[in-house]
Amino acid sequence: MTKENNMEKTEDNKNYECDLSVRWGHIDPSILPFDDLDKEIMCFLRYNARMSNAEIAKMLNTSEATVRRRINELVRRKIITGFSALVDLHAIENSIKVCIRIDTEGDRLDAIADSLAANPNVLSLYRRRGQNQLLLQGLFLNLETIQEFEDSLARKDGIVKYDTMVVSKAFKKDPWVGI
Repeated sequence: MTKENNMEKTEDNKNYECDLSVRWGHIDPSILPFDDLDKEIMCFLRYNARMSNAEIAKMLNTSEATVRRRINELVRRKIITGFSALVDLHAIENSIKVCIRIDTEGDRLDAIADSLAANPNVLSLYRRRGQNQLLLQGLFLNLETIQEFEDSLARKDGIVKYDTMVVSKAFKKDPWVGI
């Protein structure tokens, strides 16, 4: 049984398929900046960042010192940038997720992006390639707060127009917010 199969069979993580293994499964491993053991360690940490080095080592049939050294090196090389808890915000609040396309005047795009990125309701903000457009994902407590946010967009200098799309169902949830 391979280590990967061992990972899929353990009681703690049955039915878990590592998203990193799937994502990088079609890439030539020789071009990745880490080896299979590093990838498996990252998979366990993505599944449960609280898992101890000893637990990971046992599951991978290696030593705790090897796991510790590998994790420290992945952090040093900034491949692993931190450890955090995933919180399902939908379990706590009845949040509404929106996606908003924002058309801007070209010379104002960066200033508008800076001001929007500072808003706590904004989860992510991207520039659309080749366009003076921003793509925003936001999380709001209710329709009233969405309307207030849209009203602030309408008053902001440099915004030409915007289109808000309210998410009604997630077919593949964002693991960071659970929606």
